[in-house]
Amino acid sequence: MRRGKEAAEIRLEVHPEARRSPSPGLSGETTQAFRAGLVGLLGRTNVGKSTFLNAVIGEKLLISSTKPQATRHRIRCILTTERAQVVFVDTPGLHEPMNKLGRRLVREAYRGLRGIDVLLYMTEPWGEVTPFDAHTLHRLEGLDVPILLLVNKIDLAKGNRLEETLIAYEATGRFAELIPVSATRGDGLDDVVSTTIEYLPPGSPLFPPDVKCDRPLGFLIEEIIREQVFAQTFQEIPYSTTVRVRWLREGENGLVEIQAEILVARDSQKGILIGKAGRRIKRIGIDARQGIERLLGQRVHLDLIVGVARGWTNDDEQIRQAIGS
Repeated sequence: MRRGKEAAEIRLEVHPEARRSPSPGLSGETTQAFRAGLVGLLGRTNVGKSTFLNAVIGEKLLISSTKPQATRHRIRCILTTERAQVVFVDTPGLHEPMNKLGRRLVREAYRGLRGIDVLLYMTEPWGEVTPFDAHTLHRLEGLDVPILLLVNKIDLAKGNRLEETLIAYEATGRFAELIPVSATRGDGLDDVVSTTIEYLPPGSPLFPPDVKCDRPLGFLIEEIIREQVFAQTFQEIPYSTTVRVRWLREGENGLVEIQAEILVARDSQKGILIGKAGRRIKRIGIDARQGIERLLGQRVHLDLIVGVARGWTNDDEQIRQAIGS
């Protein structure tokens, strides 16, 4: 990194858009055998999609939380192996929306399925096809791509729930494959990758081989901060906040300096987020700084400020600015 450059000059393994181009070093014969494509990942909120992708990619790129509705964006995470490039399209979790933001997120989830080659649909070992999943599968009837069912959290399954779940979903006739996994333990992940690759079309890589995410560095920093808001606040606060990096630069001593703004929807939420004597926002800043330092591999000074964007979760333009669509 060069001294005094702005955020755009600080690089990570990210790329703004996909493109079909031969991968450097691949011979024509190898390219013929190579497979590449877009793989959608869909499921109910809090089912473990982001945890799954972080584990598959082998790097923490996506926000994860025990609270629902943490993911707000369509994000492409790229796994490149010797035989294939799998471009996973992560989508917001499906849920029953309560406001305009929720409705936009559900719409974004389905929009993320455009142009995919394979769909991974993730559920949990409920022991049956849940009414929510049945409704979702009905909405997917016009999707003409192979659908692979991932039954996540098998380490939490009790009794015969896993077997009952597999039997129930197989009976729908909608799935080309059914794969039990545990994203937290890493069980079944290699099976998911190898099986998915078999369904991808032959072709050249969509991204350079060293790229792991299609989002810029500023976005990844915002997500790290937002993850800490989810971790350390309660009730409506996590769902009423959005984060914007205002500036990012490297000082002469190699210290990366970042200022970010956390916006809430109401004046009363600002005080809650800051906390008594500023203790909560300080804790958020400390933990977020540590995550950013792991991402960059450099020391970071993080300055957080809290502002109010009144009613942004029900304002179309402010929602567009927050989630970029």
